[in-house]
Amino acid sequence: MSQRQQHEQHFNTIATRARAIMEQENLDAIVASTCENFYYLSGHPSTFMYTLRMSEVALAVMFRDPSRKTVIIMNDFEAAGVSSELTHCELRTYPTWVDVDDPLGLRGGKYEGKRPMAHQAVEMFGVLQATLAEFGVEKGRIGLEIDAMRFAAVQALRQVLQHAELLEANGIFNALRVIKTPWEIDQLRKACAYAEAGITHAIQGIREGSTAEDIVHAFRLGLMGQVMGSVPRFHMISVGAEFAPAHIFDTRPAVQGDVIKFDVGIDVNGYGSDIARTFVLGAPSDEVKRIYGALRAGHDNLLERIGPDMPMQQAFHEAMSVIRSSGLPNYNRGHLGHSAGLSLAAEEAPFIGPSEGTLFRPGMVVCLETPYYGYGIGAIMIEDMVLITENGCERLNTLSRDLISL
Repeated sequence: MSQRQQHEQHFNTIATRARAIMEQENLDAIVASTCENFYYLSGHPSTFMYTLRMSEVALAVMFRDPSRKTVIIMNDFEAAGVSSELTHCELRTYPTWVDVDDPLGLRGGKYEGKRPMAHQAVEMFGVLQATLAEFGVEKGRIGLEIDAMRFAAVQALRQVLQHAELLEANGIFNALRVIKTPWEIDQLRKACAYAEAGITHAIQGIREGSTAEDIVHAFRLGLMGQVMGSVPRFHMISVGAEFAPAHIFDTRPAVQGDVIKFDVGIDVNGYGSDIARTFVLGAPSDEVKRIYGALRAGHDNLLERIGPDMPMQQAFHEAMSVIRSSGLPNYNRGHLGHSAGLSLAAEEAPFIGPSEGTLFRPGMVVCLETPYYGYGIGAIMIEDMVLITENGCERLNTLSRDLISL
């Protein structure tokens, strides 16, 4: 099967699952307004959303009626970049501040009157109302990401869709995205491989005097040869006793015995990896070996035990018990992993936590993590991405989980 066919099958699978949920919840349509869910339904990565971090600038509307295509609603400027290969979608636009001319008559039609000074959510919601009315569901039950919207946008939405019953759709999108399609799994495999390539390149140059800033630079250079995976989502790299997440990286030079932690993620077609490894410059101290040994024991327990139909809370409690009995009796964490995929924050629901009743199911891709942060020690972390299979789990990482001395 070609990549294009696999991509088309991906959207067909999403539509089938979404319509089954809409049927169950008696919803006429679901509307995505966050960058990840807009991309999930439409296949178009909005630059206004992803790069400019704008909110309420585009919508993807999927109808329960299978004869209806997914409708993309976005400003006419950005809409010019929507691929014609997204055959499961149709496009509807509204005006923004950028004028789009058509001197050769290639598209036809134009917006008359003044352009708005800035983005107007009410214009976009007006197109949504007209679309719902055209399809006969303007008074229906509509699922939207209301909790993710700004207050002013919610007010505008309710003003325009006065006759529809609006329901929160966050849980629906979580349920949809937790089981990955084969195409999604392929993107996550690549993202994982590219992250490991960056780590492998970076550790080759680490020596006494290296700083977190130096190592981040080397990590980025290691990605430049990876055409599809050259964009890091995040790179939380720490050296020595410094463990707090940093936007501006530390310039303290590494000394013998320092732990060096990589917690990194790479983006491939909107899907991001999230993996972690820890190294030590020279010989590790007995304290570092003790801590790492306990974390490794708990991590290995997760890899050995998780599989289909196991509750996530059970995996959490078992691994925590192993870590505490293996040398870290006071170890305390809110969760030991999470789903992986589209989220720019790397972590997605559900979480492997003490009260999470969700069962592991085949097709999930989850991150298993056992991190430690300690004053005077620094950050020590092991994190793997795994695919839940019919018989257990498949680790997507290839790097050793040993504490390696550099």
